[in-house]
Amino acid sequence: MNPAADSVFAQLSVSVIAGSEEHNIRDCLASAAFAGEIIVVCSQRDDATMVIAREFTDKVLFRPFDGFASQKAFALAQCTRDWVLSIDADERVSDELREDIRTVLLTSAAQDGYYIPRRNHFHGRWIRYGGWYPDLQLRLLRRERARVTTRLVHEGFEVNGSRGELRGHLLHYTLPRVRHMLKKNLDYALFEAREKRNRRRITVLDFLLRPPLEFLKKYLFQRAFLDGWEGFIISVIHAANKRQMLIYLWEMQYRGVDEGIPKESPPPGQESSGGAGA
Repeated sequence: MNPAADSVFAQLSVSVIAGSEEHNIRDCLASAAFAGEIIVVCSQRDDATMVIAREFTDKVLFRPFDGFASQKAFALAQCTRDWVLSIDADERVSDELREDIRTVLLTSAAQDGYYIPRRNHFHGRWIRYGGWYPDLQLRLLRRERARVTTRLVHEGFEVNGSRGELRGHLLHYTLPRVRHMLKKNLDYALFEAREKRNRRRITVLDFLLRPPLEFLKKYLFQRAFLDGWEGFIISVIHAANKRQMLIYLWEMQYRGVDEGIPKESPPPGQESSGGAGA
């Protein structure tokens, strides 16, 4: 048991998947140190992520990356407590969320799973529009009623039972620079294309219409313009991601080329676990 945990949180496991996250993992685990058990599953050994994680738990495991869903399913299988809170390395548990979780654990008639609102930050700013908030994530779960969905991208959890919603936030500090987000989105675009390769064949019209429509959806209809320059840049990146996905999909559907899963895992985050700021 984590020595920092009190008796209430002894029934809680926190599971974390991580790639090369030495810049994030300490703050992440420090925010979750109240849990009775912490499980960290790493897919990279090229930095100090695993060393830092062992400052908080002896349950630090290495598993080569083969998709977000399988990584999270493996982490879930390592948990031994009645309840599981799943977080990513670039997320933090707020004080308010910790107290909400305490209330759930003390409630005899608690639901089987709880959605948690997530505050996504970009360039140090909390992004409130463009579909990035409240970005509800089903992350607090009764272990025996939970499973991971099998999607390659925007994976998440399902519970066999009732669901509720908490008020405390997960704090998500998504990629710090535009170049990081662009690189990460290349991998997400590939995952999304692989999921769609056996659906309707794309046409030239998809390339002409879908990227600009994605921009308009984010910037105008989801009011990303209210987030200033950050909202504009995020909308442009979403449109670029849609175009990149279509390029991958064309290559798969028309030329039979499939690069497969990237050798290195993208850093966990935005709609990783399904959400806006993946």
